[in-house]
Amino acid sequence: MEPFIQMIIWLLIAGFALWALRQLVALIPMEPLIAQLVNILIIIIVVAIVLFKVIIPLLHMLGAQLH
Repeated sequence: MEPFIQMIIWLLIAGFALWALRQLVALIPMEPLIAQLVNILIIIIVVAIVLFKVIIPLLHMLGAQLH
């Protein structure tokens, strides 16, 4: 049960980081193209966090239960 709690915590952290960084970027005056690139980088980083901290460990746990 503990790994699922850790996954939920990582999802909460990733969601909060995404929200907070988007709010911070919106406050910085910059050209729309640069702001869009920064938002894309933020999304890529958050997706990587979710992939490596939630999805891949979940697949490993499911694979271990099948064998």
